[in-house]
Amino acid sequence: MNIRQIAELNPRYSQINREERNYAAIFYHAIMNKANAQRFLRKLGIDQFLGEDFGIYFEYSMLRDLWAEISDDDTRRKIIKQKLDISHIHEIMEMPCFEINKYFGVVGEPSKDQIQYPGKWAITKYNKNISNDKDFEKVCKFKWSFNIKPDIVIHLDKDQAVCIEAKYESGEGKYPSQEKDKEIFESRNIPNIGQMELQKYMMEDLLGIKTEFVFLVFKKEKSDTHKIITWAEAFEGLDLKLPEFAEDMLKNLGV
Repeated sequence: MNIRQIAELNPRYSQINREERNYAAIFYHAIMNKANAQRFLRKLGIDQFLGEDFGIYFEYSMLRDLWAEISDDDTRRKIIKQKLDISHIHEIMEMPCFEINKYFGVVGEPSKDQIQYPGKWAITKYNKNISNDKDFEKVCKFKWSFNIKPDIVIHLDKDQAVCIEAKYESGEGKYPSQEKDKEIFESRNIPNIGQMELQKYMMEDLLGIKTEFVFLVFKKEKSDTHKIITWAEAFEGLDLKLPEFAEDMLKNLGV
């Protein structure tokens, strides 16, 4: 007998699905309709013309993809020097590529030819090189910002955006997430960094995009840092043409 038979449970998966990304994908599909996007934005108090730079992106990775477009090390050095405000950063960025990569502990063999992607810096390695706790925390935030992927980002234009985190039952994520990294933070007595704090740093400090932060949640909450909207409120009034399984899932949300 399989588990469904033993439990005497045989629902369609859509009737019991609790996976946040599935719901986020349905919502993303719904607001790909520009009229629906405009309706949703009005619920957030945003009513502006959506021009040619308007776009909606799932698992947003602009910082990662911008870095991939940079072809010269002078620009990479300039970015790190200007945006990573730690002690001796100017001296560090004067070192050869191999030494810079080694200092920040890139995963694998350090390159001798170019400064490698900050998202590959390893906390367990650069922990040995950075004694100052504030500097260490800044390097961690910089590194994580190249790897985080907000669930949905709506670009109103190139310089304004709405960053949406979709939640079903889970709360706000915290960093670090790896056990060895957590142990290092505990040994340094550094508090964990919240998901929204990190997203704000990435969007506004590093990318220079004025951003409204939103949590999509199952039950209404209060927050001092971002807007809260329930799934039912988000879908209300949208023009929805969905297959039956997706309609099943929205019933789970009270839509």
